[in-house]
Amino acid sequence: MQAHDNLASDNTPAVEFWRDPALPFFEGRRAVGSVSCYTPHTHPTFSIGIVDAGTSMFSLPDRETPIRPGDVVLIAANEVHSCNPAERASWSYRMFHLDHAWLCALLDEAGLSPQMALVSRVLRSPRARVLMDNVSDAMRDGEDALQKETVLIDVLCELFAAFCTSSSEVTSDTHSDAARGNADLQPAHDHLQHHCCDKIGLDTLAQLAGTGRYQLIRQFRRRYGMTPHALQLDMRINLARDFLRRGASLADVAYRTGFADQSHFHRAFKARVAATPAQYQLGG
Repeated sequence: MQAHDNLASDNTPAVEFWRDPALPFFEGRRAVGSVSCYTPHTHPTFSIGIVDAGTSMFSLPDRETPIRPGDVVLIAANEVHSCNPAERASWSYRMFHLDHAWLCALLDEAGLSPQMALVSRVLRSPRARVLMDNVSDAMRDGEDALQKETVLIDVLCELFAAFCTSSSEVTSDTHSDAARGNADLQPAHDHLQHHCCDKIGLDTLAQLAGTGRYQLIRQFRRRYGMTPHALQLDMRINLARDFLRRGASLADVAYRTGFADQSHFHRAFKARVAATPAQYQLGG
């Protein structure tokens, strides 16, 4: 279920924040049924918002743009702005705040121009909305930090490549990505294999492969058919199968293979084995 479908159906005012200590460069906010009005203000972060319900007015010093459900709003760091609904009207929205230096480094890695991409604008595209939903789903579903970071990087690079650069820049990025396609992925793969039960950051794997984080994700997909996080989960489940065959308890197996809780372990195991851990251990 997509994140915006989980909003309170009665539009009861509510605010929720998404934070993960392992992702200090990201903060998310979801507001339902908000009637708050903001005085013009700035954020030190680059911010991305999406309207889930109701309408509002996105105001910059030189222009105003009405925004409606499905609109994705990009707000440059330190730019004066406000987003306010009509008087006494309510609206619902999500906001993602991204550390500016972290985002600039990511776009540089991906061969995109931060100067051209990181400007304020309104995007009206079903695909842009889907991308924002992907971020919300990852942040809300309790996935581990590597999965959250993978989704976030995938989304941001696709968003900025598709909507915030010229076609010549996208073409250039495609060629440069192909040129970087010879990165040695084996050290990163071996590190995942030897430490699959540990928390591993994309930056560590990218350094081992000698490439950027976005290129690492793309090259892992091309070489192994899955992202680093998906491959790590696969390695964990294979290890779990071995532990279960040896008679270890379900709780112990979940802990030893690095899962945050048994429910997460159960979902990941069943998705890959087509049986629950208990069914697998009992043999049917």
